[in-house]
Amino acid sequence: MDINRQRKIIAILKALSNARGPLGSTQIAEQLQAFGINLNHRTVRHYLSMTDARGLTRKASGRLGRLITPEGEEELHDALVVDKVGLVSSRMDALAYRMNFSLKKRVGQVVLNISLVDSRRLPEAVDLMVPVFDKNLGMGQYLSLAGPGTEMGDFSVPPGKAAIGTICSVALNGLLIHAGIPVTSKFGGLLEIYQGEAYRFTEIIHYDGSSLDPLEIFIKGHMTGVSDAVRTGRGRIGASFREIPAAALADLRKLVKQLEGIGLGALLAVGKPNQPLLDIPVVEGRVGIVVAGGLNPVAAVEEAGIPTENVAMGTLFEFGDLIPYGDAHRRCRDALPQAATHDVGSGELLDKKRTDRLE
Repeated sequence: MDINRQRKIIAILKALSNARGPLGSTQIAEQLQAFGINLNHRTVRHYLSMTDARGLTRKASGRLGRLITPEGEEELHDALVVDKVGLVSSRMDALAYRMNFSLKKRVGQVVLNISLVDSRRLPEAVDLMVPVFDKNLGMGQYLSLAGPGTEMGDFSVPPGKAAIGTICSVALNGLLIHAGIPVTSKFGGLLEIYQGEAYRFTEIIHYDGSSLDPLEIFIKGHMTGVSDAVRTGRGRIGASFREIPAAALADLRKLVKQLEGIGLGALLAVGKPNQPLLDIPVVEGRVGIVVAGGLNPVAAVEEAGIPTENVAMGTLFEFGDLIPYGDAHRRCRDALPQAATHDVGSGELLDKKRTDRLE
């Protein structure tokens, strides 16, 4: 099978794997746009007939649409690396473009990361995350929580797990785009913090050459030192490097003040036109900016020995349904103290109001 056709099949399987139920050909076609693949629903149906024949998908019982099979999940997991390369950068661009957040009205959707922890350990995880927010080492001042059996956008929280939603740094891309400021995402990396300030990048992974979000890799590789940065002012955190036109620098500074005013600040450093930033060269006529990783609070949880499962750029989410991080303790301890102590397979809600539905 040629590489182009295989890439489309993998993208279809990924869309079905991420869905919380059966998807029809039109829905799949819409999902594929996030991966930079434009297929009409008739072409998608043609590919679905192929995946059905290979046992990778099946028709939903009594319902329209398709479901991915265990064989399909295995195929997705074992997909050729060449088929995955570039998915991160294309998904970043697609989600940033699809954001409809209005800074003036403070309504609309932002890009959210999804992280899973054992539901019984959610209060402990929140305790570890709050100091990271206090030091402004994440993306903004908001998060969301969801318990077993609930949904976070198009993601279903499995039994025994609690989901933590943190604003992804890609949300800044969307805000820049809608403010008329072109932005180029270069790489994600480990940023060394020294005396509380951004000092230098120690590791970098370019977005256009990776199938995984760099911070996901660093967290699972136990390479971060977010808790050290919070406690001592020196440690390694997740951050990303972007470039904007030098002509847009004044507009950027104006936008940053507005974002900080509503709790969406994330910039750690802004360079000067045509000059390197933290020893990273920039293209002529551009300015470098360093953005804090949205998963940094969750990195502190992993560092403390609490296993996490992270999906960067997990979904689009309504900004108005987020909660200030300072309210997270109350949501865990006051609303659901008993749910965290019950059997992990009980499927009880972390929040009796179904918490926040992330989209």
